[in-house]
Amino acid sequence: MGRKLTLLDNNKMHMTKDEIEDRKAAEKLAGDGLVEMQVTAPNHMNSIAKQEYKRVIGDLQKLPLRNLDRAILENYCLWYSVFKETSQKLTEQGNIIENTDGEFKENPLIRTLEKATKNIKSTASELGLTVDSRLRLYLPKKEKKEETMFDKFG
Repeated sequence: MGRKLTLLDNNKMHMTKDEIEDRKAAEKLAGDGLVEMQVTAPNHMNSIAKQEYKRVIGDLQKLPLRNLDRAILENYCLWYSVFKETSQKLTEQGNIIENTDGEFKENPLIRTLEKATKNIKSTASELGLTVDSRLRLYLPKKEKKEETMFDKFG
């Protein structure tokens, strides 16, 4: 599997002129040649998901995301709404509940919360909502200095 692509300006690889032109064309299509992300939240979302969509869409429009990426954004908003609703129910019920036998056990909502957290983290990373994912887009990679004979033997 190949490495993830970085922006041409941040890439330190040695490329031929044809490769540079191909990369520029790909960046233009990825950023400018496609329909921009929909600003309004889709109607099928619940109120919490719509609120999250509205919160992040302004900043996401600054990134090279387009309407093709909307499914990932909707998925992120859906999992965010599951996380928030589950958090509220867990606060009401508590982390430990008593079953019919009088035994105490972990609330099953904790597993739902963990799953939502995992999915939020992965979709947020794909969308550029995490610091690491944004840095991968914009920061150039550091060049490794080739070790010379002088460096090896002084």
